[in-house]
Amino acid sequence: MQKYMIITFTLITIFLLIYIIRDKLATETMQYFPIADNAQIDIASTKISYCEKTDKLCWQVQSSSSVEAYLRQDVSLLYENGKFKAVLNKWKQQVSQLDSTKKVSIDHNSFLQAISFHHGEIHSSNNQINSIQQMTNAHLYYINEDGKSRTFTKPNTKYETAWQKKLHKMTEEQLLAHWNQLMTHLQIEKEDYHFIPLTELYKYDEQTLPNRSKEETEQIIGQLWEGLYKNYLLLLLQEKTDANHYIPLILFAKDNSHLLVIFELNEKEQKLIQMLP
Repeated sequence: MQKYMIITFTLITIFLLIYIIRDKLATETMQYFPIADNAQIDIASTKISYCEKTDKLCWQVQSSSSVEAYLRQDVSLLYENGKFKAVLNKWKQQVSQLDSTKKVSIDHNSFLQAISFHHGEIHSSNNQINSIQQMTNAHLYYINEDGKSRTFTKPNTKYETAWQKKLHKMTEEQLLAHWNQLMTHLQIEKEDYHFIPLTELYKYDEQTLPNRSKEETEQIIGQLWEGLYKNYLLLLLQEKTDANHYIPLILFAKDNSHLLVIFELNEKEQKLIQMLP
């Protein structure tokens, strides 16, 4: 009897370990596969709003796919005046829809930018694996003067226009100074690259990369997010990571051979390299 109890306990332990390891791998992996022909992200959105009752930002990320996916995942990054503010990561297996909300504190005048990547892993009956993917973005201006808070996405008054210009100028100056310092330290020849901040990457959901087809653009973007998830987002989700850093900069080589992602994390300059198809 005791022998059977030991065997049963051992089997239960093994199954639990398999379940835990499988779930851990799912959260720590985002893998690009060829884009699916018969499935897609139907609806996706990223929203930033201000809730007066809590005096916090409400950050919402939603998406749904045309079919139930083996793995659905939404990741989103929020930046404030060019600096990292928060990260959101949600995943589920065997679902078509995801809905995430996060409350974020705010205490000074800010230009807020968010970019999200909505991803799905589709497994077919013939053991083929494909990806579905889409990017969304959002921005918001938050102003607090004389104890009164206001927000807007597009300026409607001279007052709001003045604040928009002020916040844009401050953010741009800080980012350019930081990126130039990074490129100098990493010995990058600026004239060999096209530049795009990570927060502007969503534009390539609708347009193609220079001298690239739609299919090539989708592959490059999918593999780029795969690398970002593994080498950037997962670090941000760790408590020991110093989150005080600026928006990463993406550099596309003019000869179409590779791209770079540069950023500073934990006071170390980082350079990710991705060879292009």
